[in-house]
Amino acid sequence: MSFDDSLGIKPLELLELLRSYEFLEKFALALYYENDGVVTRLAPSSTMCGGLARNLVCSERCEPAFEKAVQLALEKKKAMVFSCRAGLMNFAVPFQPRDGFRYCFIGGGVRERDIDLFLAEKLAKTDRIDGFALLDRLVELPSSTSQEVRDAAKEVSRLLSGFDPDSLQARLLERSTGRLRTVRGVLAQMDRASTMDELKGLLRETLVILFDIPRVAMGVRDCQGNGIALRGILGMPDRIGALEEDRIAALFPDGSCEPAVVPAQEMGEVFPTLVAGRALCLPISSGDEILGVLAFFDGDLGMRDAFLVEMITDRIAAKALQFQREEEHRLESSLSNRFVSVLSTLSLAESRRDLYNSILEMAADLVNASSGSLMLVDESGKNMRIESVLGMNLQLAKSISGRVGRGIAGKVAETGQPLLVRDIEQDTRVRIRNRSRFKTKSFISIPLVVSGAVIGVLNLSDKGGNGVFTDEDLELLISMARHACVVLERSESSEKAAQLEEVTVTDPLTKLFNRRFLEQRLEEEMSRAARQKLEFSILLVDLDNFKVYNDLCGHAAGDVVLKKTARLLKSTARQMDIVTRYGGERFCVILPGTPKRDSVGVAERFRREVERAGFTHEENLPLGRLTVSIGVASFPENGRDFESLAGSADVALHRAKLAGRNRVMHFDPAAVTESRGITLRPSPAETKAGGGVPI
Repeated sequence: MSFDDSLGIKPLELLELLRSYEFLEKFALALYYENDGVVTRLAPSSTMCGGLARNLVCSERCEPAFEKAVQLALEKKKAMVFSCRAGLMNFAVPFQPRDGFRYCFIGGGVRERDIDLFLAEKLAKTDRIDGFALLDRLVELPSSTSQEVRDAAKEVSRLLSGFDPDSLQARLLERSTGRLRTVRGVLAQMDRASTMDELKGLLRETLVILFDIPRVAMGVRDCQGNGIALRGILGMPDRIGALEEDRIAALFPDGSCEPAVVPAQEMGEVFPTLVAGRALCLPISSGDEILGVLAFFDGDLGMRDAFLVEMITDRIAAKALQFQREEEHRLESSLSNRFVSVLSTLSLAESRRDLYNSILEMAADLVNASSGSLMLVDESGKNMRIESVLGMNLQLAKSISGRVGRGIAGKVAETGQPLLVRDIEQDTRVRIRNRSRFKTKSFISIPLVVSGAVIGVLNLSDKGGNGVFTDEDLELLISMARHACVVLERSESSEKAAQLEEVTVTDPLTKLFNRRFLEQRLEEEMSRAARQKLEFSILLVDLDNFKVYNDLCGHAAGDVVLKKTARLLKSTARQMDIVTRYGGERFCVILPGTPKRDSVGVAERFRREVERAGFTHEENLPLGRLTVSIGVASFPENGRDFESLAGSADVALHRAKLAGRNRVMHFDPAAVTESRGITLRPSPAETKAGGGVPI
């Protein structure tokens, strides 16, 4: 008969049940079994002395002592108490079901209430470790008395001899149900978490309450997909180190979702900054993609605990993926805005030389390069000349001639293909032994293509921090060069390019982006948000009583108001927000990545800034000041295309006007439904303030 047959439960389940008793909370518990005279630890496989194991005091010497104690307890068939070489108190309780195996439960890892300083000093000298550090570890351990240890051993012996299989199963079920209920509550809280730090805080609390694990770390990839940076969650320093891609692949081959055990002999290779007896690594994964790792050190999970932790890691994976997508969206929006800024800046270049300098400087800024050049192919299509440089003397650089097909830049000009070189001395395509012109070994060269022909080459070197250019840097520069070439293609001169770009996307009065740009940018934002299942909002901003102001003060004064309002909106907007002139006295602001619940707060900030700004002659207006009303609509709830989304914002703006102006309103479908067939009238307050005045 097996152990399972005799009790109806698995051995590790029995160990898990013992851990649920309050009188055993301070003890580290382990289960041993003996067969044919061989004693083997079944669980856990880590050391018993908790913090002391971090100093390797007992890692190699305690196990034989525990095995000897187990053999003695099994021979005598009674519980016994013993001390390890560090002076920690332990007990051994034999237990023999009818399966041929003999089992023994060990409880230990507790110290006397008064630390034996003489023994600690002796141990420190014997093992050549820092005595003060040893004392710190001893203080961290739970304390007890010899009598309490003996009483605990007797109680465990009594429990083991009197266990009824049915009551045992009932207690296990009750405990599991309670833990499952707790975990379900934690999962609901995790669903509401808005940051990874909040998620880690919930995880920490859960581990402390439910699981007997002394040290835990977690790491999640960033949106660039780099290695996993581990940070302490419980009982560990905040910064531990990083798991590189080759190590992640070794732990979880082919995207395996199975837990990986790192034994003591491999700890130094996997976690070089840590001292631990063992690590259990659980993948945080989505499909076959490893998003992160949850690592347990010097502890084991019971079978039911493992199931609960798996539920938690699945939820962490889902949230990590959500945060990753949101961060990608923010970066994408930021990058898009940066490219818009690039276009605007390049278009304003006063000369062809300024245009080349701007392209080079912006490219270098994007990838953190300190040196570079922009070379143009001459009319013959055979020679190349340097037009702009960074990090070197221009006149000296101009003396360096180049030919299409020769050198790095020449080959890029000939093939029209970008080139990323990580090591200029080793890359067989461009191997250069004498690289005295370059501080680093990495180099990027990008063709400038206009109307299908290569007109020049953009070269960048000397990445900051002696770094190496990456594939991400290459993609970024290719995109930037494409935008730059648009400006080059459209302009026969830098002056014409600036004028053309300003007419295309810029309102001449306010210098904001115009409606044409708004429609294009809004469609892009909708496509991105729909693809990534994200929300965003728009604000329709309208100056209150502006027609009256124009009639009283003249259109010239009105233009001044429009320009000042544009500056206020631009200065108040966040970096990722896009401010445009919608037409007349209306402005439209795109709020990327801003859901409905946050959009009204952003709009209110705009409204307050205009309200307290002060405008010339505004005291002559019906309300005594010049203000704005703002209508807010959110994608996809209030519209999935430009017309419907802008229409919803317009309805919300109209409601804000009717409610008394100088306020913010979000689109409310219910309010629209209620107003069908009814003539909407200004509120009494609005009529009193400026009744009969056009909206």
